[in-house]
Formats: sequence, structure tokens, C-alpha cells
Amino acid sequence: MVSHERLDCLKCPALCCRMAGYVRVSRDDMRRLAKHLNISVADFEKRHVVEVTKKGEKRIKEGYKTCQFLDENHMCGVYEARPHDCRGYVCWNQPDETVYGYAVFLQTGIAKLREQEK
Repeated sequence: MVSHERLDCLKCPALCCRMAGYVRVSRDDMRRLAKHLNISVADFEKRHVVEVTKKGEKRIKEGYKTCQFLDENHMCGVYEARPHDCRGYVCWNQPDETVYGYAVFLQTGIAKLREQEK
């Protein structure tokens, strides 16, 4: 796995929240999120858990679907309480470089891209 230069996440259109895979939630994650949303853990599970795996893992985001907590400004609507998976994910340090490569492309100015093309 290659580690790349860090990017400015605020300049990205939330690629990790739109296409980077699944987001598991632990019991602690669900408690924290439920408290943040001012609902019970049981209500959180009913409203927000979209999948339970055969191993019993609970997920709030499926594969390539957009995260339900991504707001219209491409910001995390539960950032302060976000799950462990989200806290640890950075696109510049992943085995699959697809998201990182696309984020770099989006954050590179047009003039620089044209210069690189020459």
C-alpha cells in the first residue's frame, strides 16, 4: 500500500461518502450517533442500519451508495459522532487508489492539468 500526499478533504465532493464502500457501526458507534441525533439506540437501528451481515455486523452505508448522513453541502451531518470506520478512513492511504486518484484530479486546477497534458 502506497501512502500519498494528504489532500484537503473540504475541497473534495465527498467521494469517500459516495462510493468508497461499506460503513460498519459498532455498539459504541450506535450509542454515540443515537445520542448525537437525540434518539434511542433502538430507534437509531430501525432508522439508520441498512444491512446486517451474516456475522452480525451492522452497516449504515452499503457499497457504492451515498452515505445517508452526507448533507447537501457535501459535509458529514454527524461529523462529531461519526463511526470508527469514518474516523479512520483517508483516501491517500488505501490499497485501492481509485478514490485518491479521482480526488487528486478534482483538486488539481485546470491550468495545471493542461500543463501536465503537454
